[in-house]
Amino acid sequence: MEVLSASNKKFNCTPSRVLNTLSFQEIILREDSDWPNLKEIGFLVIKDVLPKQDINKARDTYFSLFKNGEYEKLNNKWIHLNNHMDPHGCNNHPSKEFLKKEQFLKIIFTEKLNYLTKKILRTEDIILSPRRIVRSFSNLSSRCTLAHRDKEYFLSKNSNNVMTCWIPLGPVGPKYGQLIYLKDSHKKEEIIDKLVTNEKLISKDLDKLSKDLNLNWVRPIIEEGDIIFHSLEIVHSSFDSFSNIPRLSIDLRYSSSLNDHDPRWSSPWRGDDGL
Repeated sequence: MEVLSASNKKFNCTPSRVLNTLSFQEIILREDSDWPNLKEIGFLVIKDVLPKQDINKARDTYFSLFKNGEYEKLNNKWIHLNNHMDPHGCNNHPSKEFLKKEQFLKIIFTEKLNYLTKKILRTEDIILSPRRIVRSFSNLSSRCTLAHRDKEYFLSKNSNNVMTCWIPLGPVGPKYGQLIYLKDSHKKEEIIDKLVTNEKLISKDLDKLSKDLNLNWVRPIIEEGDIIFHSLEIVHSSFDSFSNIPRLSIDLRYSSSLNDHDPRWSSPWRGDDGL
């Protein structure tokens, strides 16, 4: 058990290297019928998917877009010095430009990722939403991502045919922050439906939410090159960073068909697009 904080509120979380975790080499040896089902397990960690060299190049590409002293590279590590004048993803914030860059596109269209998405959703007709999100957090961030479900943001006729892929580009963990999951919360969908606010959030107090639902927060222990898939129903959040080394990540949505796709996700992401 570890004690983390989200928006300066402490909560208990269980780190795990094994829960719902498989290496890429392990999972490709499985028969199709033996692949994990996100509807049943909520989230799935796949290790060793992306080359670290590609991750480092993507980080260099992203942080090099900031031209006003926001970031500096020291001893091969990017340091967050100041926030950009525009909110993340809005106006002239460089994150939108990153979505067009070769290193970003190389990662999201990598052959291994394409293979995994088809296998997990059990179809060859995968739809990757054009709305692709990039996020960055550090100890200079005003807040972290609060407890929510993706079903409130991505509307589908059959949410079991849609999944999120979270790709960290660089360091994650207790010092930097990352995604965490409220274990088995996807099995209490109707109860949690009643907790969703007008802001599409479930709670700003992760400790209280855990105790009220009698469910535990879990932090998958992941390294660079690992990725996480999760269902639209599972409650997840991030937590505070205590480092000036920024966490960078990509957030993708995959659908089994056009009928399962949310048409609002058909345009490129902006921080102020209302979704």
